[in-house]
Amino acid sequence: MLFLALLALTSFSGDHKFYISKTIIEFNPRTAQFEVTCKLFTDDLETAIGGAQSGEIRLGTDREVADADQRIEKYMHDHLALKINGAPIEWRWVGKDVDSDMTFCYVEFYRQPDFATLQVFNDILVSQFADQQNIVDLSINGTTQTLVFNKDVVRQEFRR
Repeated sequence: MLFLALLALTSFSGDHKFYISKTIIEFNPRTAQFEVTCKLFTDDLETAIGGAQSGEIRLGTDREVADADQRIEKYMHDHLALKINGAPIEWRWVGKDVDSDMTFCYVEFYRQPDFATLQVFNDILVSQFADQQNIVDLSINGTTQTLVFNKDVVRQEFRR
């Protein structure tokens, strides 16, 4: 809810004064896989994947750089890692959608939801923005747990 309220505030101005992302890890029983959605401010993601040339990335426009998806996938692999019961999980890049000032990144991994711990490493955008907060929700069978990450807390775990 906080994320949506903050998102609404940024809709009225070009720049935002806070740095936040939202990641949802949701088990889909029909496909027996976890679907992960990362919601990021597009300009912040462009800064992270483009460095000094961030203005040249142009995500979501007809002038988007040809290797944008590959840059984002590499960035996500470097900054979002998962372990179930201590064993690393390899996730698969699905793609992205850009909607104005928000970019939605999609990944997935196959795994049954019968585990004791899901460890999450999430330092998305913390190198670029000291005040960055990354909210991560885990939703399984109608139950949701939430963790908040920042520059000082980049590794946490969900317990079931």
